[in-house]
Amino acid sequence: MFAATIERGKQNMAQLEQSVIKDNTLMSGEWYAGQLHLSPPTTPPSGNQKTYFIIIQVRADRHVVEVAQAPAAS
Repeated sequence: MFAATIERGKQNMAQLEQSVIKDNTLMSGEWYAGQLHLSPPTTPPSGNQKTYFIIIQVRADRHVVEVAQAPAAS
């Protein structure tokens, strides 16, 4: 059972390595784009607006995304 789990883990890792972008796949000056999907946290019981800051650091580039979550209008 342990051997089968280890083998399955190795196969999954090999598959991930083939599908994940690597540093050497892009030439200097080229870029790669994608999307990031986040599930919003649940609205607090107090019903007050919450503000979140999502900070994404890519080497020297720092991206700050501000998200305001308010209760749905009734």
